[in-house]
Amino acid sequence: MAPDRTTATVIRQSFAQARQAGDSSVGGEDVLLALATEPSLARDVLAHLDVTPKRIRDVSARQAQAAYEHLGYAPQDVNADSNQKALSLGPTGHQVMGRAEGIALAWGLPRTEPEHWLLAIVYSDHIDALLDGLGTSAQAIVEELRRRGVRVPDVDPPLYRPWRGRHHLDVSEADQGPLLALLGRRHPPGSQWRWAINYFPGGTDRRCRVHAEEGIDLLALLAETKQDGST
Repeated sequence: MAPDRTTATVIRQSFAQARQAGDSSVGGEDVLLALATEPSLARDVLAHLDVTPKRIRDVSARQAQAAYEHLGYAPQDVNADSNQKALSLGPTGHQVMGRAEGIALAWGLPRTEPEHWLLAIVYSDHIDALLDGLGTSAQAIVEELRRRGVRVPDVDPPLYRPWRGRHHLDVSEADQGPLLALLGRRHPPGSQWRWAINYFPGGTDRRCRVHAEEGIDLLALLAETKQDGST
């Protein structure tokens, strides 16, 4: 599908939101901010649920601060590192754009509309915690879209499920590959227990912090990779 006016508008506004925040990539949160800013039915739906640009920024900032404290570094350290990079569409931004265009194509439409982008966001799972912090949910947004006569998918969006416990392990660059590969095999997306990674800011230090729910023993998995590497 060739870029249409809606796609161009959403992407342009998403880049503006990411630039204002000092990010190095445009993600799903920036798209949500764009939709909450540009006049459209999608913005009306979000406003009805009290999802406004100010509240998105406030809740996102609080959640980011909590994440920074958990990781042990300051937001300015991340922003300083990010500002040295060219702004680009990140993985979650690409995912949202692809889903929005896919929705339009599946329904035989020649171009996307803002509500397709909103559906693309809520049928992903990377801003469910943000929506929960805003006092709403993917299901509430879908129901409001349906109430206003917007076509929505026949299946329900993913339910938000908070992490069950949380611990982490700092991993050197040499250990990252084997550990992440083992985690991917034992606990792929959709498994019972979840995990995630964050890379520490800075150009030369390639350590990462691996986060996991209580059902994943990170130390045991790391020891297993070392044992496998010695045999």
